[in-house]
Amino acid sequence: MASTAHRPSSSAISGLLLKVTPARVPRDLLIRQRLSYDAPDFRDRPAIIAQAPAGFGKTSVLAQWRREHLARGTVVAWLSAQEDDDTQRFVRGLALAVRVASGRPNFGHTLLEGAVPAGLEAVTVWLDDVAQSALDIVLIIDEADRLPPDSREALTYLIHNAPSNLRIIVAARPECDLGVADLVPYGHCAILGAVSLRFELEETIALARSRLNGRIDA
Repeated sequence: MASTAHRPSSSAISGLLLKVTPARVPRDLLIRQRLSYDAPDFRDRPAIIAQAPAGFGKTSVLAQWRREHLARGTVVAWLSAQEDDDTQRFVRGLALAVRVASGRPNFGHTLLEGAVPAGLEAVTVWLDDVAQSALDIVLIIDEADRLPPDSREALTYLIHNAPSNLRIIVAARPECDLGVADLVPYGHCAILGAVSLRFELEETIALARSRLNGRIDA
C-alpha cells in the first residue's frame, strides 16, 4: 500500500537545516580551471554527475562550482544526502534548500508547512514550485549514493523532468546508478569521472604550494 501524505512538524523541518548547509571547504580551495563550470564539457548541460570513489575531490569541485554560480548571482541550493532520506524527507530537504538559498520564506510552502504528498507526486510538486519561481536555480546534491532506493528513483525522475530554469549537479560514488545514461548522448547530462577528477601534475604542485605557503619547489 502506498504511503499517505503527512504534515511535517516544525522540529522535523529544523532537523533538515544541517542538510542544506554547504560543505565547509578550505579558504585556500584550489580553483581547477580545467574543471570550471564554463568548460566546454559542462557548459549548458542541464545535469552534471560527478562520480568517483572517495578521496577524488568530488565535494571540492562542487564547492568550486557553487562559488562560480554565486558570483553570477545564481541561486545555489545545496543538499547533503543521508541514509534516512525517504522520498518525503528528501523532497522536504529540496524545498528547504531552495528556500534558504533564495531567501524566499514562502518557497515550498506546501511541502514544508502543508501535507507532503507520497512518492513521486512530492517531486512533481517541488518541480512545479521551481518552474513557477522565475529564478535561475542550481541544485547541488552531495553524496547521493547514500540515498535509499526510492529516493534515488525520485532523483532520477527529478533529473529527467527538470524545468529550463533548473540545473542539477550530483556527486556520488561509482556504484550508484542514477539512471541518466540515456541523457548523455543528447547533451542533457555530463559525467565527470575519476579520470577527469584525478589531479594533474600542475594541479598537484599548485596545491602543495598553496598549503605550504610557497615553501616548496617542483
